[in-house]
Amino acid sequence: MSRSPATTNRPHSPCSTGSPAQQSPPYRQPSVAQEMGCATAHLHEHAAMVSLPDFDRPVWDSETILFKGHALTDPSAQEQLGTERTAALRRVAELITPALQEGGQDERGRVHGDLHRENMIALFGGGIGIIDFDDCGEGHFLIDIATVFSSVHRIGRKEPGAYEEFARAFLAGYTRVRPLPADFARLLEPYLLLRDAFILNFVTAAAPVNAVVASWGPGRIAGIVANMQAYVEGCHPGTVTCEQS
Repeated sequence: MSRSPATTNRPHSPCSTGSPAQQSPPYRQPSVAQEMGCATAHLHEHAAMVSLPDFDRPVWDSETILFKGHALTDPSAQEQLGTERTAALRRVAELITPALQEGGQDERGRVHGDLHRENMIALFGGGIGIIDFDDCGEGHFLIDIATVFSSVHRIGRKEPGAYEEFARAFLAGYTRVRPLPADFARLLEPYLLLRDAFILNFVTAAAPVNAVVASWGPGRIAGIVANMQAYVEGCHPGTVTCEQS
């Protein structure tokens, strides 16, 4: 897939347009958060409209990420996680899989697959571009939304109300372009957990061979397992309703 930025440029779009580029848009600005939502929705609109008959990419679902993922299939990954954390991941996988199997064709299609905040760029003239399509594949559109939310929650939760404000503005931008996937409020939580599992797969695979990942990996694993434990006890802390309670 091309690594060229996909922008919000569309005729008569309610979102701003512009030209590249500055990475890591200032998500705390409500207008920028809305643009991030617009860009994500436009990406999904394009995915739904353009036919690619020879599109041979991963299917990002519970089977691929959870049960066939590195964290639950590789002995070295389970050594990194430890017995209790591996058991927690397996328990969460069993709990969320039924919800991850929901949704019709309107809620599924080509997804970016790794749409964290650093894979968005602020355009100098306004608007947001999207880069790095290495993990592009097929899946529920909530995968991308949950990935954006997860990446912002990890830093935004340090300031009271910041994540909640971002989520409201992002969703306002998204719904300017297209409706949210069906049952969004209920399904966001399992997709946040699926994103957590995606990161666990990456960290446990990369840490043994990559010194940079090894330096921050253990802390990231601990944070993800804490999210999973919070889910089992009540709800994932990135779930918007949890932040509002």
